[in-house]
Amino acid sequence: MNITNKNSLASLRHALLIALIACVTGYIGSLLAAGEEEAVTVAAKKYVAAHSVVSGFHVWIEKIDGDYARVKVAPNDASQTDAAWVFLKREQGVWHGLTIGTAFSPEDYRELHIPTSVQL
Repeated sequence: MNITNKNSLASLRHALLIALIACVTGYIGSLLAAGEEEAVTVAAKKYVAAHSVVSGFHVWIEKIDGDYARVKVAPNDASQTDAAWVFLKREQGVWHGLTIGTAFSPEDYRELHIPTSVQL
């Protein structure tokens, strides 16, 4: 095998290794994001169940930014109540509900230290 073929083979191996690393990194990132979304969803469901009389509801994650999240919840039976938002905060790796409501004032956001990026 001549030097040109060896260099080409080494370049191909290098390119394949980079592609494999990129794929694995993307996959691990997806798993972590899915795990985080699941943790936010579970925390939101627990918070709503503890702070609402709604018997069943849907949950949509609208925004996660750092240690804060905004989740929209809507009852399965629209005659029960209006849709609302739940704000959550991650503390020591665990998501906890901060508040639930249909409207929030600037003072509410300040009191709860909710960053602008997560506010409505």
